[in-house]
Amino acid sequence: MITNNKRWRLLAVLAVFAMVIAACSPAGTETTTTTAAPGGNATTTAPGPAATTTQAPSMMGGTVHGDIGEPATLDPQLTSESEGFEVMRLVFDGLTLYDPAGGAVIPGVAESWEANADNTVWTFHLRDTTFSDGTPLTAEDFVTGFNRLADPDLASGVSYHGSLAGIVGWDEVQAEDVTGKIGDQPVAGLKAIDPLTLEITLNNGLAFLPKIVAHPAFSPVSSTSLDADGNWIDPDMPIGNGPYKMREPWQHQVSITLDRNDSYWGTPGNPDTVEFTIFADTVVAGWQAFLDGQLDVHTVAAENLDQATQLYGQVNEVNTGSFGYLGFPTQTPPYDNPEMRKALVMAVDREAIATRILKRAVANGFVPPVATGSVDGLDSCPACKYDPAAAKTLFDSLGGIPGNKVTISFNAGGGHEDWIGAVANDWTTNLGLEVDFNTLEWAAYLEFLGLTGGPPATQPFRLGWGWDYPSAYNFLAPLYLSTSGDNYTKYNNPDFDALMHKAEQAATEDDAIPFLEEAQLILGEEVPVMPMTYGFVRWVKNDNVDHVRYNDFGFFLWEEMTVNQ
Repeated sequence: MITNNKRWRLLAVLAVFAMVIAACSPAGTETTTTTAAPGGNATTTAPGPAATTTQAPSMMGGTVHGDIGEPATLDPQLTSESEGFEVMRLVFDGLTLYDPAGGAVIPGVAESWEANADNTVWTFHLRDTTFSDGTPLTAEDFVTGFNRLADPDLASGVSYHGSLAGIVGWDEVQAEDVTGKIGDQPVAGLKAIDPLTLEITLNNGLAFLPKIVAHPAFSPVSSTSLDADGNWIDPDMPIGNGPYKMREPWQHQVSITLDRNDSYWGTPGNPDTVEFTIFADTVVAGWQAFLDGQLDVHTVAAENLDQATQLYGQVNEVNTGSFGYLGFPTQTPPYDNPEMRKALVMAVDREAIATRILKRAVANGFVPPVATGSVDGLDSCPACKYDPAAAKTLFDSLGGIPGNKVTISFNAGGGHEDWIGAVANDWTTNLGLEVDFNTLEWAAYLEFLGLTGGPPATQPFRLGWGWDYPSAYNFLAPLYLSTSGDNYTKYNNPDFDALMHKAEQAATEDDAIPFLEEAQLILGEEVPVMPMTYGFVRWVKNDNVDHVRYNDFGFFLWEEMTVNQ
């Protein structure tokens, strides 16, 4: 998922996604924690269903207060960025879920599943449950949600996940020029065998389909929630099936309030209510709101770290499955030349920026080490080595950049000003470039990049990505596959695409790793983006809440928090 980096949850989501891209926060004296890399492979048969338990009454109740930026949407089939993901993961459950403690796929609405011998036909067995308004949830509701996602009239930026999965008929529906009710063009590979059995047929075997369908974009949608055109009757108050439900319509630029869903099939959340305050600038306004006691938890931006440490002592830390980068518009001259991109990357002291400004380790690759199949190191990304003299020589040999001027775009309020400024200073000092800046609030920035409308960027831009599932594939295919809706650099390399398709067709996730590693070496030679850092979050809490966890997907586990009443 696209992330806005206000929490460096790239941010990504994830995050989670973010796409890629995250933020900051403060709090108590809990010990520093760091999550381990998730392990294991996707299986064709689900583990046993997640236990449904009842929390002790003393653990439940109260309201937890957090903050997010203004989401782009609360439509699950359109959710691709961290702010919307933060809400949608609480409001909707898909067929499968991720274990928040380690990233393994666990049962969601599907209590079990299996595939045929070549992983082309998957059967998901659903539990008998309902939406939060009491409407029974059936396999047809997943067919509705999947068809909405595939419909080109909806123009979802994450519809490509169905193509990556290779669902039969998906690409055909995507290619149709249709109008009318969204979702009325059926995808041939989706079939409700009976009310509680869903069958998904793929063009080619895919061992990690259960990981892909855990994305919020594959959430079920009740037909009673849609109007005659297939749109949400109330897009600001979607009716879901997750552990929480919308109390009231989304108060744009102000807040989103969720109450516990008492009809939820699984373990109920501890807080009665999760209230998100929306800030345009979570680094400044969100931090101050935490200091003023308006928020219970907060992620700490690098610029607030010294104050947080002075006030709260030990700050909690966690590595996340996210990746921050500066993207190049690879179809726009002179950025369409890999040699020019190399010169621009070599001219930046990324390690100094990462360690001194962002206060985390530099990324010398394109996939965080916590993801299966990651490759990291200067051997795999030669241009990642800081060499201003070589950069200048190469830059001049290419004739420089017309007008000797560059504009860097980034989202405001995410704490990016200092490190973007440092990149600009290095380009000015080492290459003689004049650098301007274009800053926009998060929702407007997504539109600017083409996520919610508008042409693609034609100058360098900042983004991040947070995994939707813990695999190198989820960083590589979304960000660089030529057909991906999240490929904002418009990178197009047939050899890279071929490796992605080989990874998709591998019998197991382990079998896919060699293809994923080779693909990362191609990126290291062509640098469609300038890697900056991998996800690393510092967070704090106040005395109002306990049992606080921030996981490597890039979000707080709000449902686990307990309120001290």
